[in-house]
Amino acid sequence: MPDPERRTVSASQVAALFNVSPYTTRWMLYQHFAHGIDMSPAESTRMTWGKRLEPLVLEDVARDWKLEIAPNRRYVRHRGGLLGATADAAIVAPDRGPGVVEVKCVFDYSIWGHEWELGKHVPRHHEIQLQTQMLVGDGNRSFDWGLIVVWICGGELTYFERRPVPDLWDNIQKEALRFFVAVEKKEEPDAFGSPVEIPWLTSIYRTNPDSVLDLSDSADGKTLIQTVTDYAYCKETARAHKSTEDNLRARLLGVAKENRSVVLPDGYGFVVRASGKGKTIDVTVPNDGEKF
Repeated sequence: MPDPERRTVSASQVAALFNVSPYTTRWMLYQHFAHGIDMSPAESTRMTWGKRLEPLVLEDVARDWKLEIAPNRRYVRHRGGLLGATADAAIVAPDRGPGVVEVKCVFDYSIWGHEWELGKHVPRHHEIQLQTQMLVGDGNRSFDWGLIVVWICGGELTYFERRPVPDLWDNIQKEALRFFVAVEKKEEPDAFGSPVEIPWLTSIYRTNPDSVLDLSDSADGKTLIQTVTDYAYCKETARAHKSTEDNLRARLLGVAKENRSVVLPDGYGFVVRASGKGKTIDVTVPNDGEKF
């Protein structure tokens, strides 16, 4: 869970500092901390069932690993003042000392196969979350170990034991510091170009119908030409390239912000317009002068 006072980046948010979270980007995190916008995803049925299953999973962890387990819902802030965490539970092992356990529930074998590689790989955002929880520890001292426990469809449990990764801990703290400095200086990062940003790009930036962003003489404008060309192609073949189109649309909306028209070098450009979907984009590719 996020820090209710927005004083620290929580373990569940840290992956967004590196833009490797499927739920939040660094740009979205900035909106949350700089403007107080709640960008927490709506709780799904699977999230609800995950919470219900968690106590049962922790019982099995205590039995299988012969550990003392204390379920936790308290937000803990690290003594450094930049990071925090709400671990699923604190654990104590005679030979390892205190640690943390994070429970994940996978309800679909295709996700277990694709994202977890049938237990050969832990998704990066989960690894970063656990390492942050270990770093935060009890607030005063960090923990030397942690467990990711995955409940898979029919009830099978898979365990991933982890020790500290010092280089990652160092990078996490550096990125958290860099992020809070940017928030203090009101240095908004660029949108990452992820589809998860689209609803927020649509609601935060109200399109001004008379506003034009002229990038025809800028280096940024040159780099956007390929994005515009790719977007035009994806719109023509929408069914086959829907996911790519969403990524490109997020990128262009992030550039346009409140502007209706964006002018690029060499006759390229695009226009943002309101639609039933929130916002759509018409792009101009000068080869044939068509709009897509």
